[in-house]
Amino acid sequence: MTGISIEATQKGAFTVLSVHGPINSYTFTELQEKVMKHVGKADLAIDLSGVSSMTSAGIGVMLAAIEDAEAETKRIYIIAPSEVARLAIESTGFADRFPTLSSLKELPA
Repeated sequence: MTGISIEATQKGAFTVLSVHGPINSYTFTELQEKVMKHVGKADLAIDLSGVSSMTSAGIGVMLAAIEDAEAETKRIYIIAPSEVARLAIESTGFADRFPTLSSLKELPA
């Protein structure tokens, strides 16, 4: 089984979490821990360009993060979702809930 890697970096006011690998029932808890460590405390950008698969477990983590960020009036963006991540997000019917940018260069100041 292939694992997930999540790297946290800083870009201006944003904490950027770069996710690589599959987001599924085996890996979502690691993603959840990293996301919840930062969400609501800082503006957050979650780079999904390296995601190789994404199940409903990953969608749930993303939706919870978006709701938590909004509750704390923090900004959150999904960055450059891979094709499989984009399709997973669109298949939920909640794609409009996912503030998405095509690259980190588009992050607001």
